[in-house]
Amino acid sequence: MPTLTPLRFAVLLAAALSAAAARADTLLLDAGFMNSPAQDDHSYAWSLIYNHPFTANWSASFSWINEGHVEDHHRDGHSFQLWYNTDPFWGRVKLAAGIGPYRYFDTTTASTSNNYDDNHGWGVIYSLAAIYQNPDSNWQYQLRYNHIDARGSIDTNSVTLGLGYELAPDTRSSGANWRAGNGNQEVTAYYGRTILNSFDSETGTAGSLEYRYSLSPWVKLSGAWLLENNNATVRHNGALAEVWLEPEFFNKRFTIGVGGGAYFLLDKKDNVIDGRDADPSRVSGVVTLTSSYRLGQDWRARVAWHRIVTSYSRDSDIILLGAGYQF
Repeated sequence: MPTLTPLRFAVLLAAALSAAAARADTLLLDAGFMNSPAQDDHSYAWSLIYNHPFTANWSASFSWINEGHVEDHHRDGHSFQLWYNTDPFWGRVKLAAGIGPYRYFDTTTASTSNNYDDNHGWGVIYSLAAIYQNPDSNWQYQLRYNHIDARGSIDTNSVTLGLGYELAPDTRSSGANWRAGNGNQEVTAYYGRTILNSFDSETGTAGSLEYRYSLSPWVKLSGAWLLENNNATVRHNGALAEVWLEPEFFNKRFTIGVGGGAYFLLDKKDNVIDGRDADPSRVSGVVTLTSSYRLGQDWRARVAWHRIVTSYSRDSDIILLGAGYQF
């Protein structure tokens, strides 16, 4: 697996959004049902979606999708989709069709034992949606169908209902006036949980100290020290380096972002898998979702959700809450 693959999500999304003027974006949470036809099995599905329109008819979205648990497969992943939207009809209803790449992370039964493997791969996601925009508020309601064609894994179909909210990104100059303001740098201390991507989902504690620097109103860089302690299974101490796309809303009070980069292990302790070395690589990928809210002039509450992507079946989700100081 290419180490920098997660970074491609942030780069692609940054290029797409930077080319468009600021419009009303949508943050959507949906949930529903998924089935795997080849296995004749079904489960739940839910996703978190950020959609940015370019024109009245074209938009792009970034999604994190959880496909639930079917036999021998606990799968989720990230997708980037291009959408065509019809003009509203029947009052405020519009139809949309989307297509794009799907990067999946699948916990499966190991072929050589009763243990597990964390398999990664690419697929294509095809989507249809019916969207109703409340004319009296920013709330949006959506019915969505997804078909995922995944090479090296199962194909799935899902139907979900979602609730979204329209957000207008701040429009600020990226020149001297923006750079002269405060808040372009941030130091954040985090504490939370790490969850191993195994069938048993072993948990432990995690902590981090992060420095974040704004290159522009939407693009940021960060470096962090991270400690994850998953009981006797995983103990990592390492550094994160990420590139971010993080638009701001409500006069810099609220942010939503996605980042990607590399996780460099400084020291580690892992159990072996099936008698072989469980930790052949010191560099892993990372994809992170984040959101923050300004509490005062200089302080910001922040949540971060890291997906650590390894080559040796020790993928993990690290969910952190933090307090940050801006200057």
